[in-house]
Amino acid sequence: MLKKFSGLVKTILYGKQYPFDEKSIELHEEAYLLRKIVDQDIKELIALERDVYFGETPWTKSAFLAEIHSPIPHLYICIVSKQAQIAGFIGSRLIGNDTHITNIAVGTAFQNRGIGKLLIDEVENFAIMNDCETLSLEVRISNTDAQRLYRRLGFSARNIRKNYYTENNEDALDMIKHLEVR
Repeated sequence: MLKKFSGLVKTILYGKQYPFDEKSIELHEEAYLLRKIVDQDIKELIALERDVYFGETPWTKSAFLAEIHSPIPHLYICIVSKQAQIAGFIGSRLIGNDTHITNIAVGTAFQNRGIGKLLIDEVENFAIMNDCETLSLEVRISNTDAQRLYRRLGFSARNIRKNYYTENNEDALDMIKHLEVR
């Protein structure tokens, strides 16, 4: 209990925003730009969610705005194709000694190119810079492809959260990755 409390105090008092500079990257011989999410991206992020979640939009415009403008240390980044289309995005926030991945999506046209792994690696760097011990996330029980990716990246199942997703009461698998603390 004391460890969790001290981690929360650390988050509020000493957490630092990740100084994320945009950068050009290449994946599978395709050029992309990795950068922070800005307000003007939200309409496209919602469209990307509709693509990935079969017409659903788990996050609203106000949810995205609240997260990217939160005073809690966080990292919200996107990867943009050379055609200026957002190919994927990830969001995370620092909670005590854990960096929690709040949202991740890769457009269906861009899947299986290493984008999800790249985004998670960036969040892991953020977690390590903030002396976090773990990365965590929830994933739909039915999303076995994502679970397979997360396991390959070192995550393991912690527990099941019953009726986690409100639109259909689907359970979530709570996953965690233990990090090497410097």
